[in-house]
Amino acid sequence: MGRVRLPLVPQWLRLGGVSAVAATILYFSVFTPPGSGAIRTGPLGVFPYSTWLHALAYFGLAVALAYALEDRPWRNRTVLAVVFLVAVGYGGGIELLQSTLDARTADFGDLLVNAVGAAVAAVVWRVATRQVRFYRARRLGELEVPISE
Repeated sequence: MGRVRLPLVPQWLRLGGVSAVAATILYFSVFTPPGSGAIRTGPLGVFPYSTWLHALAYFGLAVALAYALEDRPWRNRTVLAVVFLVAVGYGGGIELLQSTLDARTADFGDLLVNAVGAAVAAVVWRVATRQVRFYRARRLGELEVPISE
């Protein structure tokens, strides 16, 4: 079976994606979203809805960071450690910010869930990229068929 070929878009675009994810997390962490509190539990009724949102948000942030750092000359472990630490550090900063807001509260449990989401993303990224070969694509015309032999 061939490896999946995925484009590695220019660095500025990858970092823009990271910034967009981080800004979205910041927005929904500072302002109470409309209809918040209406949904009590997440999928399967196992964890609260907010726990799922935290895990998915920091999973997404970590994946965006890992993709942005994919062409760095660092070892995989170093990249994944940086991804994890930056995502958890960002989550910690958000929790500190929330502690200063009247409408929000800081919660160590949220920080722990953020760390779990980032850790799962790092593991998934490591496993998935073993089956992926990235190629540089600077223009739309350089995109290729994703499966190669």
